Amino acid sequence: MKSINRTSTSTAVLTAFSIILVQIVRADSTPIDISGLVNSDLTTYSGGGNYPQHGGVLTVNGVAFNLATIGQGADTAVIQSSPNDGVAQTYSIPIGLFGVTSAYTLINSAFGDCNQNIGELDFIGSSTTVQYLLTEGTNVRDHFDGSFCNMVTNIAGTAYFGGGMDRLDMQSVDLTALGSQTLQRIDFKSYGDGWGGAPFLAALTLDAPADPPGDPVPEPRLFPLALIGLLVVVKAVSRFL
Repeated sequence: MKSINRTSTSTAVLTAFSIILVQIVRADSTPIDISGLVNSDLTTYSGGGNYPQHGGVLTVNGVAFNLATIGQGADTAVIQSSPNDGVAQTYSIPIGLFGVTSAYTLINSAFGDCNQNIGELDFIGSSTTVQYLLTEGTNVRDHFDGSFCNMVTNIAGTAYFGGGMDRLDMQSVDLTALGSQTLQRIDFKSYGDGWGGAPFLAALTLDAPADPPGDPVPEPRLFPLALIGLLVVVKAVSRFL
């Protein structure tokens, strides 16, 4: 009779169950609709023909984003801050979600000098605000691999287009400080540095419970799936004990 390695079998089954649980957690990721604030056609930028042309879903390092569109042609669009010196701007994105623990953004810049602070994201909760600074060469860079700042040291992933000439970089922001609050809004700010870097926001996704805003109770329909997975594990392991 063929011998069975009980330890490796149990480990494999438990690993499969872990994957099920990870998928349940990822189901709580919520792409945010920014279509009401987009103001610039990304397909007209340098190398713009390389980008997705009509919005849609873009996945970067396992995180799904929804790209907004603009105009009659439904071209892919972004929230672009002014490239003019001294024109500081704030774009407020309403949220209203309870228990947000992480934020993922696709942010690059038009132009940009490395080491320049060009803007920030303010995550405004019920009683706490988390600030995330945007610095050229650290977590933001020019979208096009040309003569402006091309280096970056602290991002969570990148989607490349046109053989690497164009890109959308993903930032990951820890929002556990807001985990027991309602995230009311996100303020996307530009400092008005002009050619020093004019940031644009292409997409935003949050890790938050898939419940109605302000409801801290986990979604009940997720638990049966987890229970089924657990029963499968118990049944499979018991066969080899």
